[in-house]
Amino acid sequence: MKTMDRILESGSTKLESLLEPIRAAGKTVSILGGVLVILGMLSIAAPLASGLAVQAIVGLFMIAAGVTWVAFSFQAKGWGSGLWEALVGVLAAITGVVMLAHPLANLAGLTLVLASYFIATGILRSVFAFQLRPLRSWGWVFFNGIMSVVLGVMISYQWPLSGAWAVGTLLGVDLIFGGFSLIRIGTSSARFAR
Repeated sequence: MKTMDRILESGSTKLESLLEPIRAAGKTVSILGGVLVILGMLSIAAPLASGLAVQAIVGLFMIAAGVTWVAFSFQAKGWGSGLWEALVGVLAAITGVVMLAHPLANLAGLTLVLASYFIATGILRSVFAFQLRPLRSWGWVFFNGIMSVVLGVMISYQWPLSGAWAVGTLLGVDLIFGGFSLIRIGTSSARFAR
């Protein structure tokens, strides 16, 4: 009987050592989710500032991509392809600099692209929903598509003024939903590890 107790105790210790990293990861994921929710709320509270931050990050990425393309052009096999790669890099870098130099104008342009994206994806989702009609949940897909179209039309109708709120607000909403998803995953994994 003592042998069986030792085996069960040993197994329990091994199981506990396996579950501890899951608990720790669950806490970390939940904390990250909470941070994302807070950042999302701040983004919604200050949509212009967060929209300008997103636009500045895109500008910096464009500059980095341009520098990378120019550096890559020196590795090209031929003179012609190297010249074209360098030209692409220079144009990308110039685009990034212009984005950083004229943030409000570029935020308005980014907002127009975002509105077009919502309209196009909303139409595609609505059409796709009719292909899902045999499923019970097809109505939710259709509703999602219609709401995307309405949001895109609303943003484009208020354009260029919507540039002051659209990008930052939508970023905030996305961060909040992503944060709550992570919190849910973290609490579920912690519950599983009990």
